[in-house]
Amino acid sequence: MDSFYEFVKEWGYWAVFLGAMVEGEVVILTASAFAFYDYLSIYYVFLISFLTTVVVDQGLFWIGYRMGTEWITKKFKRVAKVRDKVFNLLRKMDALFIFSFRFIYGIRMASPLIIGSARVSPYRFALYNTLSGLTWAFITCFIGYVVADVIIDGRLDSMPYSHLITILVVIIALVVGIRMKFKKANQSSPDTPDQ
Repeated sequence: MDSFYEFVKEWGYWAVFLGAMVEGEVVILTASAFAFYDYLSIYYVFLISFLTTVVVDQGLFWIGYRMGTEWITKKFKRVAKVRDKVFNLLRKMDALFIFSFRFIYGIRMASPLIIGSARVSPYRFALYNTLSGLTWAFITCFIGYVVADVIIDGRLDSMPYSHLITILVVIIALVVGIRMKFKKANQSSPDTPDQ
């Protein structure tokens, strides 16, 4: 844990950027705790985390969409196992899996690449990827900040929680609204393949 502390302390927002590239929650949690102490801005930590994770996963998706996964499964056998698991989850859960893959340890780095190779609609992936990145960044930053607040004061009173709760409600409303929209679209056109 000390190594993460030193890394974030020395590198600041660059550490947030690098941590978000590999979805390193510990780095984002540490940076959010630093924000509580006013070493960093919680808003910048959130924005960098959100934008970085979305752009990286979008890039991996396009690589998978254009090149498939054969080239990487030849080099890394473990990716072939992950690929089968991701395809299975994608068939069963579709949009829910696209939204939640970044929260599933062990398959999250390879998932966008594999989802792209499954030829999921780029628009559909971008939509759920953005919502998922927003949720991931919000939850991770919120937990890091709150933990620092509790450690210092023993109570939750320092952050403008009304703003955070409003953002969380908006995220949930967007997720539910978009899910209902897709569900309605799928019901009205049952012959169209769901991609």
